[in-house]
Amino acid sequence: MKRLERHVEKTLDHMQSDPEERAELREELLAHLKSLKEEFLAQGHSEKKAEQKAVEEFGGPKLVGNGLQESMYPYQRGLLFVIGLGTILFGILLHFVFIMNAEEPGTDWLLVQMALGTVVSLAAFNVSWIGRFYWSINVLIYLTAGWNGFNYFVVIRFRAEQSIPLLLYIAVLVVISFLFMVRNASFFTNRGDPSKKKRRIKTASHIINLLLGLAISAAALFVTWAGLAFSEYSWKLFLPLTAIVGWLIFYKFQMRFIGKKPVAAIFTGLLFVCVVIAVPMVPIVFG
Repeated sequence: MKRLERHVEKTLDHMQSDPEERAELREELLAHLKSLKEEFLAQGHSEKKAEQKAVEEFGGPKLVGNGLQESMYPYQRGLLFVIGLGTILFGILLHFVFIMNAEEPGTDWLLVQMALGTVVSLAAFNVSWIGRFYWSINVLIYLTAGWNGFNYFVVIRFRAEQSIPLLLYIAVLVVISFLFMVRNASFFTNRGDPSKKKRRIKTASHIINLLLGLAISAAALFVTWAGLAFSEYSWKLFLPLTAIVGWLIFYKFQMRFIGKKPVAAIFTGLLFVCVVIAVPMVPIVFG
């Protein structure tokens, strides 16, 4: 039986699934292989030969795994490649724009840009591993989208004929990233739910919560950028970025809460935004 189990594990290595879903798929695929083996045993084949023919009849791990991946999670790998390679390409394009304007490209900036694009592209290659952790992959895409969006402040320095195409490029990357996060979260919470109405409510809740997170991030990045641009350098200028870290931690639990109580999750998201806005005001009001 070990041969059949190994074949199932190799098949699962080509698709994303969390541990719970992976256990269910493992059981279903193994049951199918056992059924095929029993058919060949009934035809008079030896146990070893029956296992071999069952594996051949079942199909290669890569073919079956990729087929299951596309049927259960359509376009996931493709979207990851678009985001990853698109991020790398944007770094190359902006690097050349810097050179065209006789400016020194920021090596630190380019390193971050290329690192994020490379990690996302590697995630596409290893979707079976990263796909087990729905929150982690959403965080990766969220950070990539945030970084690409923050490039707005870099691009607007250039002439209109240079900045407008780059700004459109950024907008497309951010929209695709947002689409991926909504889909990925929906796959996680909608699994096994037969109600179309409830699935729509969950998806809407994911969209609203992600928009709230993007709003928090945009505000935090803008405040940090404004502080760096118009104030003397200080580590305190980076304090607004803690709101982003806080939201990412909050969102880990929010994803599961949406799966159980999608409507209530919208209000907890709004409550978190109010807390993020109110906390920095405390020293001002009571100081």
